[in-house]
Amino acid sequence: MNASVSSIAPDRVVSTPPLDLGRLGTYLQVHAAGFRGLRQAERLVGGNSNPIWRLTADSGQYILRTQPAGQLLKSAHALDREFRILSALYGSAVPVPKLHVLCNELDVVGVQFYLMDFVDGVVHRHVGLPELPRERRADIYAAAIDNLIAIHRTDIDALGLRDFGRAGNYFERQLHRWTQQYRTAMPEGVAEMDELIGRLQTALPRAEHPTVLLHGDSRLDNLMFERDGDRVVAVLDWELSTLGHPLADLGQFLGVQELPADYLLPGLAGIDRAAAGLPDSAWMADRYLRAMQMDPRTDMRFYKAFAMFRQAAMSAGLRRRAALGTAVAESALLFGNTMDVFARTGLNTLESTP
Repeated sequence: MNASVSSIAPDRVVSTPPLDLGRLGTYLQVHAAGFRGLRQAERLVGGNSNPIWRLTADSGQYILRTQPAGQLLKSAHALDREFRILSALYGSAVPVPKLHVLCNELDVVGVQFYLMDFVDGVVHRHVGLPELPRERRADIYAAAIDNLIAIHRTDIDALGLRDFGRAGNYFERQLHRWTQQYRTAMPEGVAEMDELIGRLQTALPRAEHPTVLLHGDSRLDNLMFERDGDRVVAVLDWELSTLGHPLADLGQFLGVQELPADYLLPGLAGIDRAAAGLPDSAWMADRYLRAMQMDPRTDMRFYKAFAMFRQAAMSAGLRRRAALGTAVAESALLFGNTMDVFARTGLNTLESTP
């Protein structure tokens, strides 16, 4: 078998499993229906969690998603959980790639992995959409919001997902969980983060809320769009999916847009959205809230600030993983060392005009 491994920007990759393509190809030909003739694995750079490879085989192109190499935190990088949600959603109103096999046998590549179809499309990495003409940008955001609505309208009972997460007290539980993660990863603390945690604790929503399927990391760059169009052809990166409060996802989608435009994860702070052809947060929230039959006057400040807190806690975890040698990209350390940007953005959001 003539097979090779290639990569994009390999200097950025910190901890990926070494692929034995002969062994991997043999496994996939036995366990993935129709798979034959693995020829190449190309490491794709993007994200800081689970490595992704594009496989080229005689039978076509595929995506291989693996856990990182090295010691992993308990319950982290649970690809079996991601495999379950993708399998349940395939063929639904939420577009996801077709899955082929989940492998828990560590003697194949050393870590858990799954194989799915390669989907041709484009991912918009920058929320300002600089690569698109001004007149197309609002349509991209409208499609993204409509896709989020489709996720939250998913019938979790019909898809057998009622046990995919816990009902009730979502933000209280999440605040406790991510605060613990942050303090474990960064016991010395960060002033802005500690202040944000205290502010969120006093502002926790106590009202009953519907329980919906959450993507868990709702951002523009976790959507793949058709080329030269505004239709979402795949929703990516479901590792943090669970059940919970619908405004958690909306807050995440809107919150990252409040980040500075020159940050590692560029936001739209200080950008004239109208001049750039970009809808503002109020427009996007209104589109979502009305479609979900929720109060269009809902104050989104807590939900956006909470998303920034969660991103900050994740960044602290990235710094810890970089120290342990289990980070996927060098950007993990950069995010970890600048987690105060997320916390400060969260505080600014709470203090902003609703």
